[in-house]
Amino acid sequence: MVGFYLCDKKRDMIRFFTRFVATYGYDSPKEFFLSVAPSFKYNLQFPAISFSAVTAVVSEWIGITPFLAMAMLVAIVSEMWTGIRASKVQGIGFESFRFSRCIIKLCIWLTIIYITHSFYLESKAGAEESFVMLLATLFFSIVKVFVMTWFCVEHVTSILENLAVIDGKPKDALIKQVGILWVTVTDKFRRKADETEG
Repeated sequence: MVGFYLCDKKRDMIRFFTRFVATYGYDSPKEFFLSVAPSFKYNLQFPAISFSAVTAVVSEWIGITPFLAMAMLVAIVSEMWTGIRASKVQGIGFESFRFSRCIIKLCIWLTIIYITHSFYLESKAGAEESFVMLLATLFFSIVKVFVMTWFCVEHVTSILENLAVIDGKPKDALIKQVGILWVTVTDKFRRKADETEG
């Protein structure tokens, strides 16, 4: 009797869930789950799960948050892609030497991030016992985010150089536009600050 009761409740829950997902236009729970995890539709669950696992390990080991890791990945891929296109515009073929320069720059940045994260973890371990270590933890936490953001800014700068070359402009054309925008924005903030003081 108890087994039948549990079984009946389970069927009721499945029926309820099926009706619930149907209100969102899904014909079955399977269709709903394939919408939640579309990699299973294309038999890509192993790469998706592997990528997620590697991201988690790298995030914990180096200290890169998944958001910044994705931003860094987008920056690297964009820089490579625009660099290859800019080289074609300049009539320079693909060279492994130039590609290796991109890899060495990435290794240097990741080493800096790793060292900063190591200092952060070391100071965090002693933060409960010492106020100085608590301050060091805060400092290295800020430095780590600063370095990761700087990494992305430097790659965006390189991407802008490549885009200018692709458009047939001087390499620094877009960088100069960003500089003008920076001066305009900071001048507006300065004027607002002066108005509030005066």
